[in-house]
Amino acid sequence: MIVLNVLVALDGYKDSSDKASSIYDKYKAEKLKVAKVGDYVFLGSYEQDNNTSNGKEDVEWLVLEVKDGKVLVISKYALDCKPYNTSLAYVTWETCTLRKWLNNDFIKSAFSSDEKAMISKVTVSADKNPKYSTNPGNATQDQVFLLSITEAEKYFSSDSARQCKPTDYAVANGAYVNTYDQSDYGNCWWWLRSPGGNQNCAPSVLFDGGVGRFGGGVHGGDEAVRPALWIDLN
Repeated sequence: MIVLNVLVALDGYKDSSDKASSIYDKYKAEKLKVAKVGDYVFLGSYEQDNNTSNGKEDVEWLVLEVKDGKVLVISKYALDCKPYNTSLAYVTWETCTLRKWLNNDFIKSAFSSDEKAMISKVTVSADKNPKYSTNPGNATQDQVFLLSITEAEKYFSSDSARQCKPTDYAVANGAYVNTYDQSDYGNCWWWLRSPGGNQNCAPSVLFDGGVGRFGGGVHGGDEAVRPALWIDLN
C-alpha cells in the first residue's frame, strides 16, 4: 500500500492518479480472492458521507460465508434508509418495494458493469418467521437481498456482532439513530426480509443487535438498509 499512498499524494502529476486507481483496483481484487469469514472487502461505491461534491465512497463489506468460489457479504454500515414497502399493505419479500429498489436502483447506482457481473443471481429462500406463522411468500431470484431472521442469527455470533451504524447519507434520508443509550450509541435499526408478526410488518435488527421478530409496519420510514449479496470469484 506504500506505492498506492505515494501515487495518491502525487495526484495530478502525469498519470499518477490513473496508476493509483489501477493499483487500488488490483488490491481490492486480491483481497476478495483470499477473503475469509470475518474479513472486510471492498466492492462498488455509494454515497455515504452525504457530501456529493466529493463523489461516492467505496463500499466496505463484511464476509459472512465463503462457499464454492463465492463470497457472501453484507455491508459493514447501513447504506440507506427506505421503507420495506412504500405503503402499508400485506406483502412478502417477493412483493415488497424494497426488493425492487435493491435489485434495480441500488445495484445500478452502486456498481459498474464489471462489478455487477461479479454479483451472482441466487435463489433467495422464503424463510419463515421462527415465532409467527405469517406467510413468507415464495423464493426469489435476486442479486441483492436482505438477510432473513434465520440468517441474521446464523451468521452473527452475538447481539453485539449484529449491531450496525448507519452512514451519514442514511441518516440524512431518515435512518433513526440511538442517541440516548451509551452502550448502543450511534446504532440504527436495519431491516430483515422475513415476515413479521403480522403480514404488514417486517422484522429488523434493533439498536442492541437483538432481533425484533414481530417487527414494525412495512411502511416505516426510519429503518436502515443493509444489503447482502454473493460475489462470484471465478
